[in-house]
Amino acid sequence: MKLSQFKEKKNSKKIIIVAVAIIFLIGGMILEKTFANFKMQKSFKVMEGNFIYEGSGDIIFAFYKDNNQKVTNIPTIEEGYVYERSECSNNASIEWDSKKQSPIVNNLKISGTKCDLYFKKINSSSTTVSSDYNALADLIDTKRGQLAYDLTPDHNLRFVGKNPDNYVKFNNETWRIIGVMNNIEDEKGVIGSHLKIIRDSIGNYSWDSSESSVNGGYGVNEWSEADIQKVLNENYYKKEAGGTCYNGYKNTVASCPKWENIGLNDEARGMVSKIKWNTGAFYSEDIYANSSTYNSVLVYQSERSDYVGQSECTSPTDCNDKVKRNTTWTGYVGLPYVSDITLATSGSLYTSPNAVSACFGLPFRDWARSLSLSWGTLSCYSNDWLLNSSDTSNWTITPSKDYDYEGHPYSLGVIFYYAESDIIILSDVTYSSGIRPAVYLNSNVKVSGEGTKSSPYILSV
Repeated sequence: MKLSQFKEKKNSKKIIIVAVAIIFLIGGMILEKTFANFKMQKSFKVMEGNFIYEGSGDIIFAFYKDNNQKVTNIPTIEEGYVYERSECSNNASIEWDSKKQSPIVNNLKISGTKCDLYFKKINSSSTTVSSDYNALADLIDTKRGQLAYDLTPDHNLRFVGKNPDNYVKFNNETWRIIGVMNNIEDEKGVIGSHLKIIRDSIGNYSWDSSESSVNGGYGVNEWSEADIQKVLNENYYKKEAGGTCYNGYKNTVASCPKWENIGLNDEARGMVSKIKWNTGAFYSEDIYANSSTYNSVLVYQSERSDYVGQSECTSPTDCNDKVKRNTTWTGYVGLPYVSDITLATSGSLYTSPNAVSACFGLPFRDWARSLSLSWGTLSCYSNDWLLNSSDTSNWTITPSKDYDYEGHPYSLGVIFYYAESDIIILSDVTYSSGIRPAVYLNSNVKVSGEGTKSSPYILSV
């Protein structure tokens, strides 16, 4: 695949305030001890941890950790802190760029705007899950090697291993629990912990398709407009017949499943939350450029970044859609993230916690081979329940911003694939691959039972 050089697009409506001020000396500028001025059409002042933007208006940041302790610098992941929330005056708002660990300011129109940013401590030795999911957290000791906290800033609790006991009864079917996901925002803006579950494939379909006049017929990689998203949230979620499914380019129509047979029933719908999903794009250039370090945790961060599913393109026919790309989408039914797949490994048939953490931080280039370590053999690839499923290849919700060697850079998505050497492959979104619905459950849903295939977990409210 031919990859283009990534160039970040400028957006006059968003100002990315970086945590470290770069100081340029222009003309006779004087560097003072108490603050630094940065001049380049716009200017920044840094004083006691407050970043002031002077342009059409200025903004003052104040940083707080542990709710009310004011600090002079942004608390970092290395210090054990993650962004929690923000409060801005004058109707401004903050988006947090988890990849760059910096705020993005929206709707900045009035001088003197102030934003307070709050950060919370993540304690890696304790649980951070909702009390309704403590039943799972309490199983860490009894199901050693099957449950693990990932190394992401959100400290999610995930089922890992070749075949963990994560079976759950849902919609009169057997689904599987991906894990307890923290810092999940629902449609009302409430942030909490939610159980994320996934179904077996409902069949092979295109992620999206289009008529030949749009991107050459190879579809549009924007999840909010994707064909499969529409039928999952209209027909599958509502258990209603109808909708149009595709399995090829130029709107090649396929027969949809009988939604009235497999769709979510009333009880199941009552347990599903409408959630803000992250749809930041995957970018394989990051892997190639950082092959010695690029791992599952970095993929997790890219899904929550400002990457979108478009790269440079000049073709008037292969990249001509006018669809705005977004990095979030709010809805009921999605597909798994790439990180859901790569963070489902235990790394070993044994119960060593070293294997779990080693795989989470292991560069993907080393996944295809077994590594002999002091405590045993590490094999991330063969001990991942989402890679070792009966479904050979399946779509993720994640678009790609890579340049397609066939010339369809506005039409690329990410498939996870079970083969001896591949984990992730990029494809035009018209490719027909497995569709595995994933949902987040309401935070008040309780879990009980054994979780085995013969005796799955039972959900209740």
